[in-house]
Amino acid sequence: MTPQSWSGRDNPSDCPPPVPPRQRCSDLVYMSAPPGEKKDGNQSLEKVDMFRPAAPHTKSTSIDWDSQLQDEPLYQTYRDMVITEEIKRQTVCRLGRCADDPIAWRTGEKGGVGGTLWQELPAVRHSGVLEQLSPAECKRQESMFEVLTSEASYLRSLRVLTEHFMESRDLDETLIIRDKKTLFSNILRVREVSERFLKDLENRVEEGPVISDICDIICHHAEHSFRIYIDYVRNQTYQEKIYSTLMQRNTEFATVISRLQDSPRCQRLPFVSFLLLPFQRITRIKMLTENILKRTQEGSKQERTASEALAAVSKIVKDCNTQVGKMKQMEELIHMAKMLDFKKLRAVAVISQNRYLEKRGELQDLARGSAMFTFRSKNTNIYLLLFNDLLILTTKSNSPDRYVVIDHAHRSLVQVQSVAKESQVLKKCFFLIMLENHEGRMTKRLLKAPTESDKHRWMAAFPNPTTPKDDLEEVVYEDWDCPQVQCVQQYVAQQTDELNLEPTDIINIVRKTNEGWYEGVRLSSGEAGWFPAANVVEITNEHVRRRNLREQYRIAQATAHLENTRAGSRC
Repeated sequence: MTPQSWSGRDNPSDCPPPVPPRQRCSDLVYMSAPPGEKKDGNQSLEKVDMFRPAAPHTKSTSIDWDSQLQDEPLYQTYRDMVITEEIKRQTVCRLGRCADDPIAWRTGEKGGVGGTLWQELPAVRHSGVLEQLSPAECKRQESMFEVLTSEASYLRSLRVLTEHFMESRDLDETLIIRDKKTLFSNILRVREVSERFLKDLENRVEEGPVISDICDIICHHAEHSFRIYIDYVRNQTYQEKIYSTLMQRNTEFATVISRLQDSPRCQRLPFVSFLLLPFQRITRIKMLTENILKRTQEGSKQERTASEALAAVSKIVKDCNTQVGKMKQMEELIHMAKMLDFKKLRAVAVISQNRYLEKRGELQDLARGSAMFTFRSKNTNIYLLLFNDLLILTTKSNSPDRYVVIDHAHRSLVQVQSVAKESQVLKKCFFLIMLENHEGRMTKRLLKAPTESDKHRWMAAFPNPTTPKDDLEEVVYEDWDCPQVQCVQQYVAQQTDELNLEPTDIINIVRKTNEGWYEGVRLSSGEAGWFPAANVVEITNEHVRRRNLREQYRIAQATAHLENTRAGSRC
């Protein structure tokens, strides 16, 4: 398998078709109530003539975007500030400020970095629409405008990556062509996609002071050009490996990278943070689209458009995650095949397109063989490799990074049993039963996990409906009564049964262990898994907790309605 090639600019055939024309926003403005009446974000939007239309298909304003967006930070800074503010939003507000405000960090009132707000645009300030739109609609306008400003921030960082790093002559002299292709992948094509996307967003905002919609633009680009992100993300496994190798073995490369990072242009941000931008951006676009959907009137045409955009972007994000998973799985299989020594056992072809590693870890083998167990004075450490269709038991070899296979069985022929709590020694133990091992015999081992959490997770990997639930010191919650936590520090899953966490993720907790591990379900995606309690904080405010559930339910309902509508149209 070869890495994704690093290529030049797009061919004309790669460009998506132009965004379909739509009614110009300058012809009308949307209000939540007629002038003089109480405005309520839940009221239906009415069309109110405010501006005479200009000549057909001409823009009512002309904005100098370079000047307007000159204060936008690099994308890494923008992302950090958004994460910080979102974490604050989930806490109880002590200063009388609205905890729901998603853009307060950009106003400077909370000491955040500078940034451009929709309400600060001259065309908006001079039009008088701020006095006529409801607070709810103003928030929707800001949510849509943030897609534009954040894309400008993202493109600015991409240009630092391409112009400051990739096009550096000094760096180029330290790299061979193959390594450069792997390191920078198709970043130029990613940048061109961003440039086209930003241009379409700018054109829409220039149509009038009130942004009619941008979700049609998001949907259009997600369907026609955002798949370039999948190609970039697919290469990340090789990208990470080649960067690590170069930093360790190529002193000239490491020296130039260090000097380039110190440049004021990249604001001392690490080179790796620029390489990670594309995947961070596509996931952020998904979150921004969700924010727009939350603030869009239920049952409206705009809600359907936002739902379509969210579905299209979600598919890209899902495909990105799938590609990353497949590449890492194949790399793991290749690595496993090299380190396993079957000696006299019948060897298993570990590398397979349909096989992937689910869990691995070291346990103590206290006894083996018959039903009558006797403890040895010296226990044996064994290393388990659990694949989706296979379990391999190994012991450490005298050679470094080599393991001797002592047994293996098809996963469907493996069961586990709890151990009665006869002593403190057996508290972390469980029975591993191979109904048919590599010799065609049944074996039974008493294994001891490092912690009770590890024991739980190993037993959960072999679900057995006849096995009673353990009564270990843990708390299990019902769906209606589960706590809610927010990630405050990224966590990268080390096992397949763990959950990758990004700051601001909201997770419903299903189970807590007394050793600092939680099992939970991510609210936005429904993905489940284990993660350390140290990386999250509990949301204790019931108002905030209920708001999170309502918002996610709203998104789920809109998505389900879209799917039902599509299914009906196919019949």
